[in-house]
Amino acid sequence: MTSDVLTAWTAITDWLAVHAPASHTVMRPGATEADIRTAEEKWGVRLPADLVRLLTACDGTVDASALDRDPDEYEPGLFLAQHHLLPLKGIEAVRDSGGSAEQFWGSWIPFAVSDYALTPWSGLAVDAHGRLAAFGLADGEPPSAPHDSPGYVSLGEFLDALAQALTEGTGPLMDEATPGLHRGALVWGPLPGDGSPWTAAHPDSGSTV
Repeated sequence: MTSDVLTAWTAITDWLAVHAPASHTVMRPGATEADIRTAEEKWGVRLPADLVRLLTACDGTVDASALDRDPDEYEPGLFLAQHHLLPLKGIEAVRDSGGSAEQFWGSWIPFAVSDYALTPWSGLAVDAHGRLAAFGLADGEPPSAPHDSPGYVSLGEFLDALAQALTEGTGPLMDEATPGLHRGALVWGPLPGDGSPWTAAHPDSGSTV
């Protein structure tokens, strides 16, 4: 399966702009090609083509935990299926936290984390071929195998699945979580508690999660 990363990303961001503006506003402008080349030279790696396309469209998200926000709000930057998209500086920080970056990461590049504020980080990484893997720095094990979730074993397929879940309420991501809205942000749920103001984005999707 092939994927046009920019087509999927446009579908995601267009949906966020209309339905979840709080999440849309935490996206940073895209990195320049010069930014990408500088990072590659500094790290001694070549970023996979799909990740380059994504970062040139959006250089990660703002760390909203540092902003003056209502404590009852959920983190608006977690729209990437409960992950933050890392900017280039964030990628560098996560890579450096793995000890010897070259030895720990090999050809894998971390591009998303589940929480900006909490370390050691865990999240998603992509290799030179665009394959997706989960990582957790707490267990000391580097990424070593493609993500085993059906339907999105590559970065492109993951973004396709995300776009499908948001725009249609269908696809493999719907087996893991349900996209919903909370105070203008995209929050994957359902959230605990009967009184939660979270509402499913596609209440008639049939998701049992």
